[in-house]
Amino acid sequence: MSTPAQNYETAMDDSADDGVREAAIGELETANECDKLADIARSDDLAEEYRERSLTGLAHPQCKPVLRELAEGDNLPDSLREQADSLLDEIPDDAGAGP
Repeated sequence: MSTPAQNYETAMDDSADDGVREAAIGELETANECDKLADIARSDDLAEEYRERSLTGLAHPQCKPVLRELAEGDNLPDSLREQADSLLDEIPDDAGAGP
């Protein structure tokens, strides 16, 4: 089993297979590694497809504050900032709340 640090390195590795990189980002999402996903999204030397996938990985209640920071900040190009803002709108405020 890979650690979050290993998954982050795999996601950032240009020589890794696309499927392996996607899986690594998925593992970061599963582990609620919001900060690492945000770091990937901010990496302007990384292909946009991985940056977009990382933003999608942030689209759940636990990572909502980090996603909001990306949407409101100036660390992303306009297209990714718009995607982050759109993803924020899709996260319910009461997701995960009990009855």
